[in-house]
Amino acid sequence: MKTLHICAQAATVAALAAAMPATAQDSRADRRVDILPYVGIDQAVMAPLKGGGDILTYTNVTAGISAEVQNRRIEAAVDVEYNHSFGWGSQAPDQDVLSGVAHANINVARGLSFQTGGLATRVRTDGLSGALPQRDTYTSQVWAAYAGPSYTTQIGDISVNGSYRLGYARVDDDVNQNFSGAQPAGSYADSWTHSLMGSVGFAPGTVLPAVGLTASAGYDREDASQLDQRFEDGWGRVDATLPVSPTVALVGGVGYEEIKISQRSPLLDGDGLPVIRNGRYVTDKSSPRALVYDFDDIIWDVGVLWRPSRRTSLQARVGERYGGMTYQGSFLWQGRDSHFALIVFDGIDSFGRLITADVAALDGSSFDVARNPFTGDITGCAFSTTGGGQCFNDALSGITGANFRYRGVSAQYALRRGPWGWGVGAGYSQRKFITPTGQTVLIRGSRDQNWFGNGSLTYQFNDRDSLDTVVYINYFDASGGRPDVLNYGAFTSYYKGLTRKLSASASLGLDGVQADDLDAIISAMGQVGLRYSF
Repeated sequence: MKTLHICAQAATVAALAAAMPATAQDSRADRRVDILPYVGIDQAVMAPLKGGGDILTYTNVTAGISAEVQNRRIEAAVDVEYNHSFGWGSQAPDQDVLSGVAHANINVARGLSFQTGGLATRVRTDGLSGALPQRDTYTSQVWAAYAGPSYTTQIGDISVNGSYRLGYARVDDDVNQNFSGAQPAGSYADSWTHSLMGSVGFAPGTVLPAVGLTASAGYDREDASQLDQRFEDGWGRVDATLPVSPTVALVGGVGYEEIKISQRSPLLDGDGLPVIRNGRYVTDKSSPRALVYDFDDIIWDVGVLWRPSRRTSLQARVGERYGGMTYQGSFLWQGRDSHFALIVFDGIDSFGRLITADVAALDGSSFDVARNPFTGDITGCAFSTTGGGQCFNDALSGITGANFRYRGVSAQYALRRGPWGWGVGAGYSQRKFITPTGQTVLIRGSRDQNWFGNGSLTYQFNDRDSLDTVVYINYFDASGGRPDVLNYGAFTSYYKGLTRKLSASASLGLDGVQADDLDAIISAMGQVGLRYSF
């Protein structure tokens, strides 16, 4: 559901940019290919400072690849790592972790490109939603990927754009919930998503003297496996751009939208109770499809666009959609070696559509992925100084199979200057659930709220030695009888080059979790290791 807002925003920004004189020349992109495969071994220990528990010791074996490719045809970045932990003792189980992000943009022909990307990470399934996974916690593996072409061309004064995106998201649990009396956890299984969008339009001062117009339309669909749930959204609209100064334009649009969410009933046992398998409802394939949400109406919004330079843009819109008022906006600033983005969003989403959209928002040939050195997991954000960064921890908090009204604000800042690298991400979101009566642990209209913040700092002493520090905090305010969870912590790692390909590392960390009225669990972690790069 972010597609409609992004389409209108891109059209108005492009229209105003075309109406203004050029202020800078596009610089030629550097061509480079950097591919770095590696293997490593680490010795880690985790000790409880508060909340009880045992001292756990692990030996971790890792293999991964970091790559950046940029030339006239391909712009890609990959950061993927596999980690296997050998636990010492019965209280330290062996674990496998695959985590990473990837993005690629391939220029197939003039105006035609192909984008693809993916994400792999873990989330907690022990009830502590939003907290980082630890070695002694139940976890689920999350997968998300997308692929699709986009096309843009100019026919005289008319701009033509089109795109299609196929997405897939999956959550694999490592907890067996197939026991007598198991209750539905409202958890997510997997889904396929389709997003088709097109637009035609012209800039102010081309076809008409003072106004630019863009007509756009789109169709989004998600088919989820749990209860055969289906989401469909078809829309069309016309947007106008009216410059009132060289840097300011009034924008607005009107259109029509139809949204339907439907699903089948759960299979019932002999006592008339829903059959639960691994925390999820079993679908009754013979049951009729029932509407959970049905909306069709005129949609509209008006606002202002400020673009003082090609590096800075601000847009704010207010309108009516989903039967009520909506507020959306963005502020984007691109520096020579830094980037800042602030987004205010409002839409109807699900975990599958949200996580694939977040992965698709990754862009560029370079981004910094902060990892937890003790688990190998992504800590929440991929930072980029070219505008292609994204934070995932908001989408990964409180994963459910339900659709929801999704509103909030998020911000991200990245800087790389000399030996220093900075990244800060923060945000707030509210999810109001759209569910049928009596088939889920989430009550229709109930709300979850999530606050998050991530910060990373890197200092490069020289080509071989560096220091990385990450701090994080996440507060998940849950509904449906689930616990509210506060998670916070920090870790720092020092990397020392021993030879051209061999390096040593030492890490220290602290992680704290507080759930409702339960005692806080605070753990200290330490690790030393070796890594060999090929």
